[in-house]
Amino acid sequence: MGLKLGYFSKRALLCAECAVLFFILPVTLYFIRHWFAWRITPIVLLVSFLCFLSLITDKDFDRKRLWHIRDFPVHIKAIMITFFIAATGIAFFTYLFQRMYFLYFLSAEPRLWLVFVLIYPLLVVYPQELVFRAFFFHRYRSIFEHRLTMIALSGISFGLAHLFFANWYAPVLSTLGGILFAYRYTKAQSLVVAAFEHGLWGNFLFTIGMGWYFYSGSIR
Repeated sequence: MGLKLGYFSKRALLCAECAVLFFILPVTLYFIRHWFAWRITPIVLLVSFLCFLSLITDKDFDRKRLWHIRDFPVHIKAIMITFFIAATGIAFFTYLFQRMYFLYFLSAEPRLWLVFVLIYPLLVVYPQELVFRAFFFHRYRSIFEHRLTMIALSGISFGLAHLFFANWYAPVLSTLGGILFAYRYTKAQSLVVAAFEHGLWGNFLFTIGMGWYFYSGSIR
């Protein structure tokens, strides 16, 4: 009986932790977004480092998930097909309805754009994937019975984490992207594969012009 109560107590604590860290806290950030805006990158790096420490010190976590690319060629075809189909639609949408931003970053600041597309996957994408995919799926695997549930919750949490940009594009696109990246992580069992897909999409959105809605300087 004691063991059973202990199990349910641990489960309840994990549920509460997940709710606070991945759902309540991201929504709260919306209300302090003006303070938070220019500190986003160092905060993400700090949080991801703490998650990294948690994972590598957990003997039940398979560390190879953080770096292995053995099956990368197996997944690249599906990644690129999905990307080209959806990216074409987003490009047309941006050109038709957000024409003032269309290719603006690339045309106005080509050197800065090049630096951005090179460092963005390392400084932003991989740390985010470590938190919202590797840490989330390992830490809370015992409280969610179904893989699809975890994929959906990971995506929703990722979308909520972009509420502080104070526009509807960022959380909606991030939720859809988060679901896609979570699916890819569970499929490939590799954070590098998920981060590659995330980086591909992130660089595309900033290149095409939709990156304005993910830029701290746009927060009002």
